[in-house]
Amino acid sequence: MTNQERIARATALVMGATILSKIMGFGREAVLAAAFGASAATDAYLVAMIIPALLFGLVGTTITTVGIPFFSEYIHRPDKRSELPVLIWTSFHAVTGALLVIALLGLPAAPWLVRILAPGFTPEQAALTTQLVRVLLPMVVIMGMVGWAQGVLNAHQHFAAPAFMGIPYNIIMIGGILLAGAYGGIAGVAWATVLATASQFLIQVPALYRRRITYRPVFNWRHPALKKMLWLAGPVLIGVGANQLNVIVDRMLASSLAEGSISALNYAQRVLNLPQGLFAIPLITVLYPTLTERTALEDSTGFLAGLSRGLRVLAFVLIPLTVGMMILREDLVQFIFQRGAFDARDAGMTAVALLFYTPGLLFLMWREFLNRAFYALQDTWTPMGTGLVAVAVNIVLNLILVRYTGLAGLALATSAAAGIGCMLLFWLLRRRLGHIGGAALLRETGRILTASVMMGLLVWWLDVRGLALMGWPFLEGLAVDFLGSGGVTSFVLQGLRLGALITSGGCFYFLGCWLLQVGEMNYALELARNILHRLRPAAR
Repeated sequence: MTNQERIARATALVMGATILSKIMGFGREAVLAAAFGASAATDAYLVAMIIPALLFGLVGTTITTVGIPFFSEYIHRPDKRSELPVLIWTSFHAVTGALLVIALLGLPAAPWLVRILAPGFTPEQAALTTQLVRVLLPMVVIMGMVGWAQGVLNAHQHFAAPAFMGIPYNIIMIGGILLAGAYGGIAGVAWATVLATASQFLIQVPALYRRRITYRPVFNWRHPALKKMLWLAGPVLIGVGANQLNVIVDRMLASSLAEGSISALNYAQRVLNLPQGLFAIPLITVLYPTLTERTALEDSTGFLAGLSRGLRVLAFVLIPLTVGMMILREDLVQFIFQRGAFDARDAGMTAVALLFYTPGLLFLMWREFLNRAFYALQDTWTPMGTGLVAVAVNIVLNLILVRYTGLAGLALATSAAAGIGCMLLFWLLRRRLGHIGGAALLRETGRILTASVMMGLLVWWLDVRGLALMGWPFLEGLAVDFLGSGGVTSFVLQGLRLGALITSGGCFYFLGCWLLQVGEMNYALELARNILHRLRPAAR
């Protein structure tokens, strides 16, 4: 099996698991929206979630990204393989110990943290948020364990267990939200979140044991790899923390806007996370250990090939999705969220945020992949520097735009900052490597953009007039006559309409790519065949 085939199969596995997880994740968000809407209670929960999410982004992501190159080096270098268990369990104890101290310190500090994170909250809402913060603090330790396990397994080229961990998480969350909405209030959602997060670690434990990674009570704080990991982790902590600061600033400013603004930003980001989680993150997850392996083996040609392939495939998938989501933003938000307590006002706010978040989609994922390329080269300082620049741009634009465009300005600032950070990484990586295939990438991206714009025009016409000319109102009336005019009928009709628009757009996009001779068509078809091959046994 060639390296490209191995990557395609691994990506297909991760995508197949992620598709199911993301479908359930949207079910979770739809249940949350139906139970609590875009309300003061959901705003409090989302602000309380900032603290564990921030610390996970800082420590969990750091151990995953920094740990994988070192774990890979000790796996693939025969002279270092015997030291791998010591490195693995030393890193585990370092992560969990540090996070436990932070979680304990967070208990008395919760009221002050809430005042900083949401200065616009009323005293009652701030008190509720403080209560939720204290409930959620155990997640800090658990999330670090989740990131550590994922890093170890990915370094062993195992992707299934980390990919599937979203399934038990969403099952527990959906059940918890339903119970909380009926009996316990928003605090019940917080308790369910802690339990669901623990399931993400537990589902990875069997995979660790199958690779003979059994627990060892060792902590060699003098281990040379640990010292180097800590040295490289500093810039990653700063860079990732800077990205998390964007979320904090967005929600701080949104707390002074209309009620529900924080929730609208969150729901828009959830919609944006769909293409990220289904397509971009699985590809990056699979390619990153491959890049670290090529670096460990000093294979610069293989490294550049993986880098170029990843950038092109991300463009091939994300550009048409960007165009489609901008055009169908209102339909998407209404279909996913608008029911129960989530009304037309909430849907309108979320659609506005989604419109201005979406242009930054490709830049966000390119930036994530380019960061991983630098991490594979054991350079964590460059991503930190570009991340700080992007955060500075984001904060300045936030403060300017929120005064004139409100919610839309916060989302637009995020997109603009992602673009600037991405371009800086391209420039610095080219300076370091000399050649990264930029001209070929630009030509390919141009062809993909042309096909996407053509597709977008077709989808817009179908949405505004085309379906009406094809008799869609008659079919809607027929369905209402037979099934009634209830919420289920409306949901099914919205889904069918969206499905027709997306299918038509997808077919036209592939036709445009074929006419324009887009090179990534063959890779996409190979990936689709692998996904179908993976899913076929499950269907049986």
